[in-house]
Amino acid sequence: MKVNKLNSKIVSEKIKNNEFKLIIDLRSKDSYLISHLPGAINIPTNEINDYLDYIRSVTNEDILLYCNAGSQSMTVGKVLLINGFNNIYSLANGIKSYNYELYK
Repeated sequence: MKVNKLNSKIVSEKIKNNEFKLIIDLRSKDSYLISHLPGAINIPTNEINDYLDYIRSVTNEDILLYCNAGSQSMTVGKVLLINGFNNIYSLANGIKSYNYELYK
């Protein structure tokens, strides 16, 4: 299994079609409050282990992770894969490359 990278166009389409069961913003709370992807929840990277039980309810569903530049989401994605999650996606190059509507 691997973390699947998706470009911003594909992510935008999948969000519009409600294809992700969970969207996790791995950035700080302050960054999340400034703007985030539609439907995203905020779980900063350093807190992901504290939320594994919460996330486990969607183990076999599509989960999108994103951060600022794309590296943290790949790292967290690998952690989730090791913990038994299956369908993990990462926004390639992070939110800085996302050219579609953000929530503020």
